Amino acid sequence: MPRSSEGPRAGTVFFDRPLWDAYAPFFDAEEGTVFPDDAREEEFYRLVRSRFPGGRCLELGAGTGRLAGPLSSAGPAVFLEPSPAMLGLWRNGRGRSDMLLRAVGQALPFPRGCFDLVVFACNGLHCLLGRGSRVALLRETARVLTPEGWLVLETSPALARRPPERDSLRYDFFDGSLRLRLVESVLRIEDRGTILFDMTYTYGPGRETRIPLALALLDRAELLKELNEAGLAVAHEWGDYDFSAPGDSSPRMLVAASPEEST
Repeated sequence: MPRSSEGPRAGTVFFDRPLWDAYAPFFDAEEGTVFPDDAREEEFYRLVRSRFPGGRCLELGAGTGRLAGPLSSAGPAVFLEPSPAMLGLWRNGRGRSDMLLRAVGQALPFPRGCFDLVVFACNGLHCLLGRGSRVALLRETARVLTPEGWLVLETSPALARRPPERDSLRYDFFDGSLRLRLVESVLRIEDRGTILFDMTYTYGPGRETRIPLALALLDRAELLKELNEAGLAVAHEWGDYDFSAPGDSSPRMLVAASPEEST
């Protein structure tokens, strides 16, 4: 098991620990069990990591180690996650790491310019509902990056097109040992700029857990504005894990950005 440490400033920024700790076992069950690992995503991050051979990598919101293998494939990696329950489910064999760190991205306990690559994958930035919180995280990222380093983050333009739904069955999974069922409602809260995924998991002998997960709605213009405010300049944009050019129908918005003084 990799070494774990708690960041000294983790308590200075609001983090909904009860929500994410409750979500942790379901998130972990879905990643690689209910849903197969995404080989295209893993290869994308492996290729991004290979751009900085031997350099230091930091993953924000590392969860239970889904991308640890690709991100530790070309050098040392540090995996930051604010939820202790997520860290407690970190699985052996998910890749080498120098440290698992419990901390928040808005208060990184690292000196200036110590990482060549910072990754914030999947819908991580969407999980920060306040613009100020997102910009604070991006500023911290710019601070800890080397001048030629990259922040690679992913957002989902599809969230802005997601229609409301009520009590939709997402899956009813059983593999002989794990039984897990998810019913989900989707509610758009336009005046707050958020979308709510109201998830009810059923498992075991009739047990239920409800997870109300709100995500910020971010379009390309807002993302670029926040990156600029944080002192980051976009070097590359891609629309999917195949490094394709972004477009209106792209399923993803992947961005590589560097500290502005290096561009």
